[in-house]
Amino acid sequence: LPSRCRGNCWILPERAMIAFWRSGHRSPEFTALLNESTSLLRDILEIPDNYRVLWMAGGASAQFSAIPLNLIANKDDEVDYIVTGSWSKLAAKEAEKYCKVNYILPSTTSYTSAPGEEELKKMNPSAKYLYYCDNETVVGVEFPHVVRSSSVPLVCDMSSNFLSRPVDVSKFGVIYGGVQKNIAPAGLGVVIIREDLISTERLHPVPRIFDFKLVDGANSCLNTPNVFSIYVTNLVLKNIVQSGGLKYYAEFSAQKSKMLYDVIEGSAGFYSCKIEKDSRSRMNVTFVLPSPEKDAEFIKGATERGLVGLKGHRSVGGCRASIYNAVTLSDVEKLADYMIHFKNRN
Repeated sequence: LPSRCRGNCWILPERAMIAFWRSGHRSPEFTALLNESTSLLRDILEIPDNYRVLWMAGGASAQFSAIPLNLIANKDDEVDYIVTGSWSKLAAKEAEKYCKVNYILPSTTSYTSAPGEEELKKMNPSAKYLYYCDNETVVGVEFPHVVRSSSVPLVCDMSSNFLSRPVDVSKFGVIYGGVQKNIAPAGLGVVIIREDLISTERLHPVPRIFDFKLVDGANSCLNTPNVFSIYVTNLVLKNIVQSGGLKYYAEFSAQKSKMLYDVIEGSAGFYSCKIEKDSRSRMNVTFVLPSPEKDAEFIKGATERGLVGLKGHRSVGGCRASIYNAVTLSDVEKLADYMIHFKNRN
């Protein structure tokens, strides 16, 4: 679990958890839990009736292959990929194995923003789908709005900002994500897909556990599902409802990220964020200090104060504060205070 889970969600009812460990995944108890989790997610996201919810193995990375395998009908099909960071780039490279990929943004080693209207004019109106990653964790780029895709099905990886703000599901053909940022332990993926896309003719044979039609027909129990992760998911979804839903989390994430970005902007250049302001992530605040040596000194001091996990991804360096849903305002205040303290001391 690379992120925190809200406190009381880890206080697991011992007898209930043991019951799930001892009972089969086709037992009435687990079926009830799974169906309740699906119902909770539908209510929270206001998922329309013509969409299906699939709980799948392999997390989000498995969907890099599953998406084109399930949605591509012939070898000449073209798809559009908006590449804004490492994860969308990996997904596009995987899709190239199965179809022709049109890159909306040119390949680059530096990603600093979501695309503007001019760049989006490169979209192919006859593409089988348009793909993007809503939040790129490595660089800290987040789309401030839903991409307009006209009649082309919109496919979106929301792994790292899933359930952090309201989403109009009806604008998408497929929404998917791994649960390990804002919901539950790693190893489980959720796919929300429009019904008509499940019955799409496929060019390539699809492995059973990644076949949307088979998984849907088996109520996500085609193989043994990740029972523990679904159990925790159920607890977290209930907590989201009790906390005030996605409107609450949208305001909460905006408040937390603003606190850190304000420190960065008010540091007279001591801290700098390379991401354009309208594309800055609410989940992953990335920044650098005047030198790599200062980055290392900052991270060492933070670790000594119990502020861990601040080292930036190895591909970009610098610092990264991942402030997912379960990270409290107090946690972020401690980091902001330390940033101010460190800057004043240097």
